[in-house]
Amino acid sequence: MSTVHETVTPGVVQAAKALAEAIQGSPAWQAWEQACARFESDAELRRAMERLQQLSMQFRQARAQGRGLFGPAVAEMNRLQMEIQQSPLAQKRDQAAQALLSFLQATNRVLSDALGIDFAASAAPRGGGCCG
Repeated sequence: MSTVHETVTPGVVQAAKALAEAIQGSPAWQAWEQACARFESDAELRRAMERLQQLSMQFRQARAQGRGLFGPAVAEMNRLQMEIQQSPLAQKRDQAAQALLSFLQATNRVLSDALGIDFAASAAPRGGGCCG
């Protein structure tokens, strides 16, 4: 069984690594990493996320048993979701993610123009969806 690197020429592997390094060195990537790190290191947000995950797991378990969560648990889930989404750190993270997406889409257009095909669409798994 061959690895991906064995099926791709060394020049393409080297160019891909250089592209990855250039992307990771871009202001958009750096801003996204910093925004994610700030979001993840905030103790209050981390506690809210952990509690939301607990409630979500309880909800999935209850649903699998043909039940649901009611009253205070649902209200707490909704409150935590809003609290997290409305936090300045989450908003900055989301803005940085959108800026990174725009940068990556522009990078794909440059690569696609050089190749004469839509690189990302051509490289996507067949059958649609994220997983083919």
